[in-house]
This record gives sequence, structure tokens and C-alpha cells, in this order.
Amino acid sequence: MAKKDSKQIAREIFKAVEPLWKKQPNTIYAIRVVMPEFKHDINVFFEWNKVGKSTISRAIKSYKAIEQDEVLEAIEILKKEHNLNVKMYN
Repeated sequence: MAKKDSKQIAREIFKAVEPLWKKQPNTIYAIRVVMPEFKHDINVFFEWNKVGKSTISRAIKSYKAIEQDEVLEAIEILKKEHNLNVKMYN
């Protein structure tokens, strides 16, 4: 399988996020990128919460560690193009 480029990964993530991103007032939306120290997969989640309510999180996609640079570039593309809040966790 060919290695994906960052623009393809960004499109993939946004395609999964778009139906969940309803742009409602008083709602905070964010993408959470989790890169565990010992398990080398990169997991991407979409989270949202109304102010004063608990956060809802949906797993979007999981990527292999070999794609780490492309995933991080894709996240930067999403931040610029769609003004999404991104949280990084190790």
C-alpha cells in the first residue's frame, strides 16, 4: 500500500469530521491527536461540547507510526484551512 500524503490525510479527516461539525452556538469543537508513547499508532478524535455540558468524543481515524509526519502536516492544514482547534497528547 502506498504511503499517503498530508493533503490526502487532511481530506480524509475532514470528510469524517464534517457531518459531526454542526457549528452550533455555544459549542466548542476540537480535534484531539493522541500519540501514545509505547503503542506507536496515532489516533485522531473529534470532540465537541456545549458550554457547561460534558465533552463528546468520536474516534475518527487511526494511523501507523510511519505516517506521523504526514498526519502532523495534515493537522496543520486543517488548522489553517478550517480554523479547527487541535489538542495534541502524548
